[in-house]
Amino acid sequence: MSQNKKERHESRIIAVKTLFVYLSREERVKLEDVFSHVVEVDEKEKDDFAEILVHTALENIAKVRLIVKAFAPEFPFEKIAPINRVVLILGVCELKYFDTPPIVVINEYIEIAKEFGEERSASFINGVLDAFRKSIGKQREDGE
Repeated sequence: MSQNKKERHESRIIAVKTLFVYLSREERVKLEDVFSHVVEVDEKEKDDFAEILVHTALENIAKVRLIVKAFAPEFPFEKIAPINRVVLILGVCELKYFDTPPIVVINEYIEIAKEFGEERSASFINGVLDAFRKSIGKQREDGE
């Protein structure tokens, strides 16, 4: 499942779009159908990393929501913009359950927040993910 940086970025975007649609439809659609639709619209191939990321996030969504709530206590989870919720869910999930270097995870989701979120989304995502990263004792691996 070796992917280069650009391919991995595209995988994360597919994961964000898929999870966004799936959760916004209140899980009333088949996840496989959402994946199929996203890759078809984006003219991409089936993406194993995106699927693993989304499935891992959904399997652990209760834990991930608690983590987001703990590291963004001033924002009730339900009041966080839906796209920011999805970005945080996937970012926390990747930090917690994957071996991706933390600096890569944080930077990737900041970039995705800039692309899909609101003006202040990137700094919000950065703050929450970096605070969580520190709490689990992972180094950023960029000199920190």
